[in-house]
Amino acid sequence: MVNFIFGIHNHQPLGNFGWVLEDAYERSYRPFMEILEDYPNMKVAVHISGPLLEWLEENRPEYVNLLRSLVRRGQLEIVVAGFYEPVLAAIPKEDRIEQIKLLKNFARKLGYDARGVWLTERVWQPELVKSLRQAGIEYVIVDDYHFMSAGLNKEDLFWPYYTEDGGEVIAVFPIDEKLRYLIPFRPVEKTIEYLHSLDDGDESKVAVFHDDGEKFGVWPGTYEWVYKKGWLREFFDRISSDEGINLTLYSEYLSRFKPRGIVYLPIASYFEMSEWSLPAEQAKLFVEFVETLKQHGKFERYRVFVRGGIWKNFFLKYPESNYMHKRMLMVSKLVRENPEARHFLLKAQCNDAYWHGVFGGVYLPHLRRAVWENLIRANGYVKIGTFVRDIDFDGRDEVFLENESFYAVFKPSYGGALFELSSKNRAVNYNDVLARRWEHYHEVPEAATPEEGGDEGVASIHELGKQIPEEIRRELAYDGHLRAILQDHFLDPETALDEYRLARYLELGDFVKGAYDYSIFDGGVTLWRDGRVSGRPTRVEKSFLLEEGGFRVDYTVKSDARALFGVELNLAVHSVMEEPGEFEAESFEVNDPYGIGKVEIELDRKAKVWKYPIKTLSQSEAGWDFIQQGVSYTLLFPLDGELRFRIRFREL
Repeated sequence: MVNFIFGIHNHQPLGNFGWVLEDAYERSYRPFMEILEDYPNMKVAVHISGPLLEWLEENRPEYVNLLRSLVRRGQLEIVVAGFYEPVLAAIPKEDRIEQIKLLKNFARKLGYDARGVWLTERVWQPELVKSLRQAGIEYVIVDDYHFMSAGLNKEDLFWPYYTEDGGEVIAVFPIDEKLRYLIPFRPVEKTIEYLHSLDDGDESKVAVFHDDGEKFGVWPGTYEWVYKKGWLREFFDRISSDEGINLTLYSEYLSRFKPRGIVYLPIASYFEMSEWSLPAEQAKLFVEFVETLKQHGKFERYRVFVRGGIWKNFFLKYPESNYMHKRMLMVSKLVRENPEARHFLLKAQCNDAYWHGVFGGVYLPHLRRAVWENLIRANGYVKIGTFVRDIDFDGRDEVFLENESFYAVFKPSYGGALFELSSKNRAVNYNDVLARRWEHYHEVPEAATPEEGGDEGVASIHELGKQIPEEIRRELAYDGHLRAILQDHFLDPETALDEYRLARYLELGDFVKGAYDYSIFDGGVTLWRDGRVSGRPTRVEKSFLLEEGGFRVDYTVKSDARALFGVELNLAVHSVMEEPGEFEAESFEVNDPYGIGKVEIELDRKAKVWKYPIKTLSQSEAGWDFIQQGVSYTLLFPLDGELRFRIRFREL
């Protein structure tokens, strides 16, 4: 007889649309637990994230009552994590402990004293042991890939182990990767056969499945397969009645058996994450490498040595995520002793908006907006003022300005541009705009999955090959720079809007990414650069002042070059889908009713304005997402020796 632990992890990101939660509830969360209720001998370890629990408590209290009932019947073991589903390795230890305690408190409301942790995205680093033990945690669940990365063989991975850091010890259960690809995508018989094959007479042997609950109804094709065709009922019936399988829970197992020994796990996550977290060029090579090993029949033999990147690589891959993360760390220090402010800060640690894999993640504006909203609200409890510091740890200082209404952060080293303009009143960052970038899967049709696909059952989203539709490919463009407000361009006067928006134009100057000098004055900053345009000496100076309702900036440009000077403002317009266009105006309004709201951009003279949506191509569980990350507004002025003008930005 082999021991078997079956677990699910249900999560919805902070800021997700209500209709998405409603759909997931009807297609997965509700039918799963209702069917479980029909099989009293079936046991499930379940983790439900805080954002989802808050929604369930408010909108579906009957579901929370069902959870309580299943706990009382001994069918559910509640496994916790950080309440707002942070990657624990990416947040300060003080916040880790608070996050876990919040979810443990909720578990007690369900009637369960939780002692185990579902590690968000299975992102492990050794020093987590101390934080987990301090939070009262006795065991943690990670992938078998972590253990193989430590040098253990696959056949050693059917037992939990102890791991230790600084004298603190915790039990670690490995999730069986083969089960992750069998359940629920292949016929039940395949899982039964596999579990039976593990039985060698050792009564302490345990196989663990613990994976996304959304695989049971939300992932493409699974609702029909899992519920309409009866996969889940057959699974519960056969697993709970098979005499060769001892269905158990983590706590039950640990009450009967001791972990097998000690292991030291390296920094790791699951195998697919090691592909996704690599910079795009390296990720492409990683996929090629895995496929080459498979073609030569050597992958299984050498896979323990196949490792890509780690989760924190996403901060290298997406500088916008890195900046958001480092602002979160900054605010965490500021509000640690303020419980009200800290509540918002903990929400801003929800992991989804900080990375990207097979789901939208950082590419989804509404998820980033939720992080920024809570960061700004938390930050609002403390006054910071003006300072100069390397906020995002890129080795170059930022200039941070604050007044009663706004935070403004300039990067003098990167075009002297405004990389954060956060409104305290609206709790939005007007520059929450993601650059258009090439991803390795734009060329690689297959992901580096450790398991081969099969003809039976339903395809996992990791097995779905995708071709970019031609109508998207025509509009696809990649930026050579990050997106900001007050970015300074020098263009050939013959440049057309389509060339500009599709990044098929020539930048005549060295100002967009060039370093600016700066000096700070009360409430503002003056930035200047002496560079070259078409080989000719050119000077740009901009003097920025934060005002009560926005900002004003005075420009002086001096050059003998023949060019158009353009000031680009990238604004986080997410709820109104824009089309490319050009017009002349002294002032114009931008209205994004479900996003940044309404603002006005005013000039002291008439100028030509180019606007276009900034659209990125990313993959998701449903296919391709061509998403508007914001709208670019570029104010254009003919350059003739010397140019002076003023721009004013204000909230309406």
